[in-house]
Amino acid sequence: MNTFNERFKIAFDKSGLSQHDLARAVNVSQPAIRKLVAGESKSFRKISELAQALQVNLEWLSSGNGDSGLEDQRFEFIGTVKNGVVKVKGEAVMGANGSFEMDESLNGYLKFYSDDPSAFGLRVKGDSMFPRINSGEFVVIEPAVMPASGDEVFVRLRDGRNMIKKLEYYRDSEYRFTSINQDHPPITINDDLVDTVMYVAAIVKSSRFIDVHDVTA
Repeated sequence: MNTFNERFKIAFDKSGLSQHDLARAVNVSQPAIRKLVAGESKSFRKISELAQALQVNLEWLSSGNGDSGLEDQRFEFIGTVKNGVVKVKGEAVMGANGSFEMDESLNGYLKFYSDDPSAFGLRVKGDSMFPRINSGEFVVIEPAVMPASGDEVFVRLRDGRNMIKKLEYYRDSEYRFTSINQDHPPITINDDLVDTVMYVAAIVKSSRFIDVHDVTA
């Protein structure tokens, strides 16, 4: 790989991330990532954050020297889990009305860097949020991040229902949420009925999942 753009393109294609998800992870605009993907940028200011998000070696990405880290598909965690992975806490089994049931039997990790130590992943099962989220893909949730209007969020109501929605606004003690795929009408909920609203940081391809049984303790 002679150029930064060539190395980036290889790492990006193997990452399974969308341009939107990578922009979120690196904290840059999506147009900045689009220029990288199109080969229009010869360098990148946040290259350290980019290497972390893509799970490649910084020296290789920046200069081409050393090992890329792309070939090693076996993961070994000694003691505590290494930086750059997020714990998967289960599956979101989607229902017909936009809510889902939690199945916490799935255990493992996602190859995804998050600044939030409390971040976790859920695997989505079902097609009610297609095409934004495909069945079998994962959502990464960052509880420490305050969601803003327009963000996708994980919502848990006090009656036990769970949803993934887009936050339209919060005002006058009410939340208004819209459907991810517009199949369901917007809903307005008093905050007394809401247990938690957590920021959805990324949608991650299934190729980035590490089954807990493949991890060496």
